[in-house]
Amino acid sequence: MIGGMRVALRLRRLLARLLPAPVKAFLRRTLPARLFAPPAIRDVRLAMPVPPSGLGPSVRPAAVPPFVEFRAPWQSYVPRLLDRDGIAGYEPETMAAFLAAISLTGATDVFDVGANVGAFSIVAAAATTARVTAFEPTPDLAAIFRAMAAGNGLACEVEAIALGAETGTATLFVSSKSDSSNSLQAGFRRAVGTVEVPVERLDDYVARSGRVPGVLKVDTETTEPDVLAGGVETIRRVRPWIICEVLAGRTEAALATAFGDLGYHAYHLDGTIPPRETTSIVGDITYAHRDWLFTPEPLPAAFGDHYAAWIATLRAAV
Repeated sequence: MIGGMRVALRLRRLLARLLPAPVKAFLRRTLPARLFAPPAIRDVRLAMPVPPSGLGPSVRPAAVPPFVEFRAPWQSYVPRLLDRDGIAGYEPETMAAFLAAISLTGATDVFDVGANVGAFSIVAAAATTARVTAFEPTPDLAAIFRAMAAGNGLACEVEAIALGAETGTATLFVSSKSDSSNSLQAGFRRAVGTVEVPVERLDDYVARSGRVPGVLKVDTETTEPDVLAGGVETIRRVRPWIICEVLAGRTEAALATAFGDLGYHAYHLDGTIPPRETTSIVGDITYAHRDWLFTPEPLPAAFGDHYAAWIATLRAAV
C-alpha cells in the first residue's frame, strides 16, 4: 500500500517536471481537480540503520524494529524530509554524534528535547539499549510521535511538554514557515497561531520522574539557553553529554553564559572527524551545521571511531 502510493506520487512528480506548460494547463482544465491535489496524509516507512559492531553493550546487534512506519499530515516538514531522503539524509553528523555519545558513555537514559516527530529518538531506541525520553510541546507533533512509538514497539516516552527556565505554562508560537520551527520565543518566526503549553524545568522533571539523562539533545528554536538554565542542578550533578543547536546571531552569547562556569568543552559538529574543540561558540551563518557537542571532559580518542562508525551506518540506511 505505502510502496504503491510512493511510486504513484513519484510518477506524478516526474510528469509534472517533464510535461510542457500548455499540456499541464490543458490537463488541469479537463481532468478532475483531485488528481492534482496532494493527499492529506503521508505514509512513511523508514529503514533503521544497521548498528555498528564493536561499540559496546549499549549498541544492539540489530535494529529493533528494522523498519519504522508512521502517518503524518502531508505538509508536515520533518516527515516530508524523512519520506524523501530517509534516515540517511536527516542530519547524519548530528545524529551520529548523538548515537556515539550513547555508545561511548553507555548511557541508560537519554533526553531528546524539542523532538518534533522523533527522528533522533526512534533511531536511538531502535539501534541502542538506551531508554529515550522525548519532549515535544506541539500537540499535533507529539501525537504523531506517540502513535509512531506505540505502533512500532519503540522504547520512547513522549512528553507533550516544553522544557524551560521556569515550571508553568507558556505560549508556543506556531510558525508560518514550517512545523519544525515552532518556538516559545515570540518573533522567532512569523506565527500563524498560538497554543498554551505546559513547561517544566529539567531539574523538576528529573526530580519528579527519577530519570537522569546521560546524554541530552536540545533543539528548541532559540530557547536552548532556557532549557539549560532550568537544568543547571542536573547538569552540575550528572555531567551529561549535551548536543545543542546554536543559531547564528541569536543564541551564541546566551549559550556561552549558560556553559560559562560549568567546565564543559565545546565541539562544532561540522562534519570533521573527530570534531575539533573550540574556545568560542559561533553559529554557522549558512545554517548547514547548526549543532554543537558539549562534553564535561575532553573528547576521548575513542569518540572518533564511534562517530565515524555511526556516520557510515546512517548514510547507508536506505
